[in-house]
Amino acid sequence: MRKIIICMDGTGNEVGDKETNVLKLYKALKKDDVQVCHYVPGVGTMDNQRMFGKAVQRVKAIMGLAFGLGLEDDVLDAYRFLATTYKSAEVHAAEAGSKPSDSFQDDRIYIFGFSRGAYAARVLAGFIHNFGLVSPDRLHMITQVFRAYRRVTNAEKGEDPDKVFQKLREYEHVMDPDRVVPIRFLGLYDTVSSMIRLPILRGDLRTIYREGSLLEYGTHANVNQNCSVRIVRHALAADERRSMFRPQVWQPGPYYGNRFKRGTEKTQFVEQRWFAGYHSDIGGSPPEDESGIGKITLLWMLDELKAAEEAADAEDAAIRKSERKRALPLAARFAPGLELKRGAMKNYLTGENGKKTPGGLPYCGPDPMAPIHNSIWGTDWKPKGSWIWALFEFLPKCITRRTWPPGPFLLRRGIIWFLPMFEPRVIPKDHILDPSLLTRRDKDPDYDPPNLRARLEQSG
Repeated sequence: MRKIIICMDGTGNEVGDKETNVLKLYKALKKDDVQVCHYVPGVGTMDNQRMFGKAVQRVKAIMGLAFGLGLEDDVLDAYRFLATTYKSAEVHAAEAGSKPSDSFQDDRIYIFGFSRGAYAARVLAGFIHNFGLVSPDRLHMITQVFRAYRRVTNAEKGEDPDKVFQKLREYEHVMDPDRVVPIRFLGLYDTVSSMIRLPILRGDLRTIYREGSLLEYGTHANVNQNCSVRIVRHALAADERRSMFRPQVWQPGPYYGNRFKRGTEKTQFVEQRWFAGYHSDIGGSPPEDESGIGKITLLWMLDELKAAEEAADAEDAAIRKSERKRALPLAARFAPGLELKRGAMKNYLTGENGKKTPGGLPYCGPDPMAPIHNSIWGTDWKPKGSWIWALFEFLPKCITRRTWPPGPFLLRRGIIWFLPMFEPRVIPKDHILDPSLLTRRDKDPDYDPPNLRARLEQSG
């Protein structure tokens, strides 16, 4: 029995003094035979130091965020690792020369992601939910299978599901995957909305008419709801305003651990929580000594993982008891949470030991009053290198995609487009406000985000 941890980073993030929470976690995790870890760098990671290298990487990062460039490569990188690493309870029993029993359990899969990497994590979980994991000797065909899965969401609404999934099921007959592979945990840092597609390039005039726009926002099957995922934790940025970075929230549902909805319906433990800061703050990617908000979200994620696993294990034990089954043997029980390297918590995550990065920056701890980093404007309102995202705020979008309440002018009949103009994100009523967000609002007289104000008024 092992824990397999996949860490999927966002686009355009750096290795060095601006590492994301995903990379910080990967570096802090203990790695051994019972806790196996794999890191997938995002598109445009700044590791190219040749002439024009950083410019090329930045373009790749923008293309990755806007159009999903590199998403397939990242998802299949993680998928191949899982296919060659994951073992079911039956395989563990066979390797031990025993018959399957409660003494053997499936490996548990944990997937973390930030930004586009969080979306990739959800795509990976959705792909496994819809197809399963193939044996390593059949991985040479997996690219074609993934593209069949991707085409599922290109189907028209109301189309026969058997026809929509036909190609995927045909590959199942050929490749015979293990179809029941539950995902234990999805840890998401500010999942950004799905990629832009241009239906006009494929002659799809019906989509242009339906959306009222030349742009279509694509997605993949089961990235918003997935009954094969037991626990979901999602950290979201209250201050982010870029329309190309709208959050893609999770839709809670029941848990079965398989796409067939076989077995006992269980609780899917979901919490989506909002923190002060912009997209990069939530993902922990500002300079290390300014990443106090990111440390709050990272430590929250680790604490919540442990607590949610304890709750899930308690529910499982209660169900076994109600079904008059024996409790799992102690040797077959997983310890809740993840194990870190010795000293990693105080050295790198809380900054208690006064250590510094190789670049000389002190490791900071969680701080609700830490600097937050505007995604578009720097000091003195000078545009940052990511100013290109500001251009999208002045491109018309279909009114049906608007989430923030429109003003009186745009409520007039006949107007089907709107200009985003840095509108705030909407904080759903069923999401949680982190205490650190309220602490910052109470202590900083200049901090009063309109979406927080609207949410508090809504709650009464």
